[in-house]
Amino acid sequence: MTQPRNTSQAAHNKIVKSGIVLAFLVTTFYGVALFYVIGPFEQAVQFQDRVTLALQCAILPGLMFLIGIGVLGSGRFGNEAEDPTACEANTHKMKVNLRYLSNTHEQFTLFLIALLGLALLLPAPALTLLPIYASLFVIGRIAFWVGYHINPLYRALGFGMTFYPTVTAMLYNTYAVLSGLF
Repeated sequence: MTQPRNTSQAAHNKIVKSGIVLAFLVTTFYGVALFYVIGPFEQAVQFQDRVTLALQCAILPGLMFLIGIGVLGSGRFGNEAEDPTACEANTHKMKVNLRYLSNTHEQFTLFLIALLGLALLLPAPALTLLPIYASLFVIGRIAFWVGYHINPLYRALGFGMTFYPTVTAMLYNTYAVLSGLF
């Protein structure tokens, strides 16, 4: 769905800002609630266990990337978009799927770096955050994709649910590494 020409930029900004605020609220509530329900890790966790946990937590987020590749590939079958050098996307739906795939690739790359950093740098009781972070990524990618198909401005909720936890994780990882150096 494209935006009507008579809709003001202020109205667009309001939609996007609402999505970002909602993403912050949902992410915070969801994360805190799940941490409370699951509770902290009880035992000390060795290096190998931490890496194993991180890789296990990357499986479902990676699946979101794989699904995007499959949907885009199947959309190209049997039409002019089979040759992406001739026609990158032949429908609006395919354009959205292409952008979902591109953004998910970017987000997943940063997610994986942040996830591995958290696995190595968090205190053992806080490792409960890894599966919570991974599930937020999956929910966020679904919200991004569905929202994008409904109205491109509605992708803000899903974007916020994947991007801002990654920013937080990267800031924590940077702090943990730098504080360990001094």
